[in-house]
Amino acid sequence: MKHILLLCMSLMLVTVSCKRKDIHGDLKQRRDILKGHNWKLIRITDNGGTTSLPICQIDNYYVFETNGTGRYEEGTLNCLDSTGTGNAPSYTSFRWEMTGDLRNLYFLEYAGDPERRFEWEILNMTYDELKVRQTLHVDGIDHRLDMTFFAMNK
Repeated sequence: MKHILLLCMSLMLVTVSCKRKDIHGDLKQRRDILKGHNWKLIRITDNGGTTSLPICQIDNYYVFETNGTGRYEEGTLNCLDSTGTGNAPSYTSFRWEMTGDLRNLYFLEYAGDPERRFEWEILNMTYDELKVRQTLHVDGIDHRLDMTFFAMNK
């Protein structure tokens, strides 16, 4: 009986240790996980209400490079190509950094403009999913955007 109990406990330990864990409590891995995947937006809410993406953004994704640079890659239907000529850039560049406590992600010099910067509060991050919040003030209205991203393979 003792051996069966020991075997069961060993199997439980192996099962628990093999699961992909939610790293919400293990913040030190966030930079590596962010850089290890491309991140595709799959859901967005504005002040709690569901909103939809423009059709040209559905296959776009973010790339975070090791050196603190990044790209917002355009998909098949390029949102930057308003003329339909195919001459628009295929991505928007930015610089990024995380706060020392790894709870906020800053976008700097978005599209090369030092004045274009914004912040994402990291609500939760796993190896497969990133949930962030961005607060905006547009035309006198406060917007709380909650966004969920899916980790794509690089």
